[in-house]
Amino acid sequence: MSRKTFLARLANWTLLITAFGFMQSAQAQAPTPRKRPAQKPSPAATPAAAAAEQPKYKGIWEPVSYSEDLQLLDVFFVNADVGWVAGGTNAVHGGIILNTRDGGSSWTVQYGDPGSSEYAVRDLRFIDETTGWAVQRTSSDAKLFHTRDGENWILAGTMAEHYEDYMFTSETTGVFLGPQGAVFITQDGGRKWQQVFQCAAKVQVEGLWRNVGCHWKRLQFLTPSTGYAVAYSYDAKGIFLARTDDGGATWSLTYSEAPGYAEDIFFLDESTGYVRVGHESTGQLYKTEDGGQTWTGMAASPGRRILFADPEVGWALLYNKVSFTTNAGLRWNSREYRFPATTSALSLPRRDRAYVVGDHGMIFRYRVVPIAEEVAKAIPAPAMPVFDSPLDDQVAQLETQVEALEEEVKKEVGEQGASGGGQAGGEAAAQTSGSSLVDACCQEQVQKIEATAEAVASEVPKFTGKYRSLNLIFAGLGLVGQLFGQAQGLKDSLSTLRQARDPAALSAALNELSGQVTGLVQSTKSAFQSPGQVQEQPQE
Repeated sequence: MSRKTFLARLANWTLLITAFGFMQSAQAQAPTPRKRPAQKPSPAATPAAAAAEQPKYKGIWEPVSYSEDLQLLDVFFVNADVGWVAGGTNAVHGGIILNTRDGGSSWTVQYGDPGSSEYAVRDLRFIDETTGWAVQRTSSDAKLFHTRDGENWILAGTMAEHYEDYMFTSETTGVFLGPQGAVFITQDGGRKWQQVFQCAAKVQVEGLWRNVGCHWKRLQFLTPSTGYAVAYSYDAKGIFLARTDDGGATWSLTYSEAPGYAEDIFFLDESTGYVRVGHESTGQLYKTEDGGQTWTGMAASPGRRILFADPEVGWALLYNKVSFTTNAGLRWNSREYRFPATTSALSLPRRDRAYVVGDHGMIFRYRVVPIAEEVAKAIPAPAMPVFDSPLDDQVAQLETQVEALEEEVKKEVGEQGASGGGQAGGEAAAQTSGSSLVDACCQEQVQKIEATAEAVASEVPKFTGKYRSLNLIFAGLGLVGQLFGQAQGLKDSLSTLRQARDPAALSAALNELSGQVTGLVQSTKSAFQSPGQVQEQPQE
């Protein structure tokens, strides 16, 4: 290599080394850039994940209207399929009551006819599938009609013409909120009414004390004993809340200041409830968790009338706008629906079933259906979430375990008979060992059933605390008592099974156990969606 070439290459290396050193120095002085985490591919990016995220169910409103031009004023469903609507040819005349037992697919006239001169019927109330009331407002007193069989209606009595609300807690005991703040109670089904309370209070308004009267707005009984009524006063904005704990015989009144007049009330239990103050479209919702002693304002105004199907899912109706909550009223969403007529009333027998009624015989039914199902003239709506409880899975597990036990017992008893042991042999073996037949053949299966039964018994209080039929007093309380009784009956049946010393006693104990499990299955499934139905959270 020539001396000239060597010097040229040395100069190039010197320049490279200098440049490299400069770059290292600059990097040392500059802030270290923050490394971004590696981007993982989104699950939705794959076709399989995208398909998995698609909703499986949807909510719809579908027409189940009556084929006469009626102005329907009220609707009341005692369960998903059995219900009544009432109204007239207009808001005054042509009174009529219609009934369905197939979710609105067909309607039967139970009272009146569109061409009659009878007053319109409204304000339906029921305590079970056969016991209910309806009202005709006349030019004087309001006529109170009653059915004992869910089909035939009789005149039970009258109420004051300008009553505000009423409710029965049994076939004979009822309460109505009268004009000028009066409360009346009946113990004979409405034939005679006695005034028991007058809404009045001494309150402080703008620093001065005043004796004010109240005007009732809404009544609700949570049990046959405990009920609430809400009122307002022209002289003092706020919440006048009355409570009874003896079926309406006596009442206590509290007043809470609020920036509006109380208009609606709904309690989820004896302590937790909501009151709307102010106008139905612009007012504010207040919540109490101590039976009305204190109230907390919420950023919501759900509408004219609040209804809850259970302690989590509630709806409210205002013309053609339906508001809903899926978290016990903490948050409300709303949808405006293009019903063909203006709605007048809403019934919410179950979180996945609802009905609205309005002019021209309009009746629309809300259902949750598979996403691919096409329903003629249906209006899209959010799908309410499924009522979720571990009790369903536990009861299903019990079913499987008891069926397996029955098969094992049949097998063991059959083998004893084939080997010549028969009933006497099996009984003698049990007596000799000091154990029952089921212990001798199927101890492992019985232990599994006992473990599941304990899980059921521990879950029932949680389940009944979460579930309250807010549509029907007796249905909700009846289910609560029934589940507790069935859980205890399950334990008793297992104890009897353990003590069986002969095949006949064993067979009887197995039948009893199977019956208890069947009862649990019916109780947990009858009040809610169809078994196995899985729904997503409402689509925003």
